[in-house]
Formats: sequence, C-alpha cells, structure tokens
Amino acid sequence: MKHVEGKILIVGLYVDDLIYTRNCEELFEDFKCSMKKNFSMTVLGKMRYFLGVEVTQNVKGIFIHQ
Repeated sequence: MKHVEGKILIVGLYVDDLIYTRNCEELFEDFKCSMKKNFSMTVLGKMRYFLGVEVTQNVKGIFIHQ
C-alpha cells in the first residue's frame, strides 16, 4: 500500500498475478511505468478472473463468484 497526501494505491500480488485499486490515476501510472522498467508486464484491463475466482464489475458494485 502506498499513501501520499490522500492518494492511495493498494497492490495485491500472488506469484505472477497482480491486482490493484487506487483513487488516483497518476499514482497508478507511476507504479505501472516503474514495474514495466523491471518486469515483463501486460495490463489486461478490468479484472474478470483472479486465482480461479470470477469477478463481475458493474454500477451496483464488484461481485465475486466461484
């Protein structure tokens, strides 16, 4: 977790899967550029599956299904 002047970035990592949440796009872009300098990384967009769990995101919220 990184917290700078009210800006928050939370990153979860398990082996080769990485998820994040943030309230500041700039903080995420800095993190993403830093990661790409050191690792081969692909940004896949909104999460649909993570560790075998299906994830659905819509205006009502974020839902997980197993």
